[in-house]
Amino acid sequence: MANIHPYLTFNNTKEALDYYKDVLGATNISRLPLAEEQAEQFGVPIEKASDLTMHSQLDVLGSTIMAADNFMKVDPLVYDSISILIDLDSEDEQAVSQADAFWNKAVESGTVTVNLPFENQFWGGKMGDFTDKYGVRWMLHAQPHSKLQSNS
Repeated sequence: MANIHPYLTFNNTKEALDYYKDVLGATNISRLPLAEEQAEQFGVPIEKASDLTMHSQLDVLGSTIMAADNFMKVDPLVYDSISILIDLDSEDEQAVSQADAFWNKAVESGTVTVNLPFENQFWGGKMGDFTDKYGVRWMLHAQPHSKLQSNS
């Protein structure tokens, strides 16, 4: 089985990791700074290499997200055509509690724009979404996983 992980690009991944730790409660954060030989390859002064991020990863509600700095020099960085969906089992009380805490922490930070409040929806699940200060859209969904149909 393959896994899919969102891989985000930032102008300052080091700062973004701190933001996601504070605002989204990210855990298991790891960061690989740019090595001196890579700095030369990317045309970066060696003294700035340690502040740049070649690769990082973090967990948000148990989902792994990866990120690196904008070495391709894309300008501007935009995320308006993709969203990160975190789907949780609404039959798992701990997962529901974590989802509510995640949502409340993000909204109370004052740094996200709520696009859809996290509430029960007509299809029977609970869903909400917000856009963070970097323009990344996060969708939070809780549904009863016992009712999902298996394709196997």
